[in-house]
Amino acid sequence: MTKELSTKYNDSGIKMFQLLSLLYQGEADFKDVLHIFMDEKVSPNNANVNLCKYLNSLKVFGIRVEKNKDKYHAYNLPYTYNFTKEELESIQKIKNCSKLILSDKAKKRFDKFINALEIRYDSETQQIATELDSDEDLDFSFYFKNLKEKFDEFEQYIEDNQILEVTYTGEGNEEKKVTGKPLDLIFEKRKALIKIYNHRDSKLYDIPLENIRSVFQSPQKSGMPVANTTSVVFKLRGRLAQNYKLRPHEYSKGIDSSGNLIVVNTNEDINSLLHRLMRYGTNCAVCTPVAIKEQMKELLDKTIANYS
Repeated sequence: MTKELSTKYNDSGIKMFQLLSLLYQGEADFKDVLHIFMDEKVSPNNANVNLCKYLNSLKVFGIRVEKNKDKYHAYNLPYTYNFTKEELESIQKIKNCSKLILSDKAKKRFDKFINALEIRYDSETQQIATELDSDEDLDFSFYFKNLKEKFDEFEQYIEDNQILEVTYTGEGNEEKKVTGKPLDLIFEKRKALIKIYNHRDSKLYDIPLENIRSVFQSPQKSGMPVANTTSVVFKLRGRLAQNYKLRPHEYSKGIDSSGNLIVVNTNEDINSLLHRLMRYGTNCAVCTPVAIKEQMKELLDKTIANYS
């Protein structure tokens, strides 16, 4: 009996180390993970049950494992790195520059390197990395040489405190117009955008420069300071509420009586925000303002209509 238990414990320990070995590679395919727990005596269904038991065991020891598209990713692994803020800023630049690489092969090598670092961050490093997790402050203007004339044009508008009426192409090649004060040029992934503040509806618009068709300069200049932009309050439910990482322009108002995370977003383009929140499905609901709730409902109705 003792010998049988000893063999069983040894076998369990080997399976656990095999699982950890796969997870330490950055991502583990579901079929490879399941293969660890299958043999001639174990059916696929029982292998799934055994896998859940091992994953729960890892959770007891503080190792969080998540599944995404048939791949497992591990967090809070036993062997971790502790990076300073300066070191993380360098890693962040490499991470953002990798988004501009055209070669798929080279990009995969970059992403694999970054992922191998990120899964080994300790809790302190993860917190610093979350605070730095924005590429809006990085200047990638060298990538957009073909838009240099528009850069110079809008930089002058910003300096002159000019009011503009901008005609641009939106989703589905729909022509749109916005009137407001240009605030800043930002560079996001492979897009260069002008941030325009509309005093009338108190909204920020991030418009890709390449989508702009015409610009009309108002004879008057903006003498009004930019007021606080519309704050959008939304709540998150379930596991999303537990694992959500706040963006740089967001802060939390805590947990409500139902266990929902209340988030206030203060400085994000409304269209971008609503499309992001829509991906969270039933785990997310816009609370205020009412106009944004209605806009979210219209966006959802339009999306459903497109697929019906």
